[in-house]
Amino acid sequence: MSAPAAAGRKLPFHSWDVEKCLRHFATDREDGLTKADAAGRLEKHGPNELLGQSGVSKWKVFAAQLANSMTIVLLLAFIISMAVRDWVEAGVVMIVIITNTFIGYLQEYRAEKTMASLRSLTSPTALVVREGAQHHIPALQVVSGDIIQFKDGDVIPADLRLLEVFNLEIDEALLTGESAPVAKRYVSDHSTPVLLRAVDRAFAGAE
Repeated sequence: MSAPAAAGRKLPFHSWDVEKCLRHFATDREDGLTKADAAGRLEKHGPNELLGQSGVSKWKVFAAQLANSMTIVLLLAFIISMAVRDWVEAGVVMIVIITNTFIGYLQEYRAEKTMASLRSLTSPTALVVREGAQHHIPALQVVSGDIIQFKDGDVIPADLRLLEVFNLEIDEALLTGESAPVAKRYVSDHSTPVLLRAVDRAFAGAE
């Protein structure tokens, strides 16, 4: 069952049991959404896609680091040190600025590259159940509450809560860095720490 992030707020879907999730999204485990309901949700919430540009601009990432509030404060400290001719302090502050900017740039650039990779790996289609029948639709048209069917090797079209699992392993290396596929299973007891490993969830872009 797909569960895109709610705009402007965070809901603890991970801690809810399946029946509560189904009620919240007003969907049916077997029949899924109606076509009319799905169309209304698509119009209300928009397409199922990651926001942002597809490319990564190194200059924009670098400029964002310079516009960081901490960097601005350090630059002001550097200017003051230069004005009073405290060369040692000015040198130390400049070293801190360069180090912080470089580290921040690397982290932000890698994060942007990961997001760009996720956007490019998103599945073009999804197999959903609506009104009790299977339908192949563009992944962009997946909405919250959709019942989605997939198998090993399929690219996950959206963040999902798993309702039924049969010998499923998902490659989440792009998301977590883990080299080995992650075994997934249905979880009925949501008071256990196993949820911290997200074994009953699948994430967009994984396969």
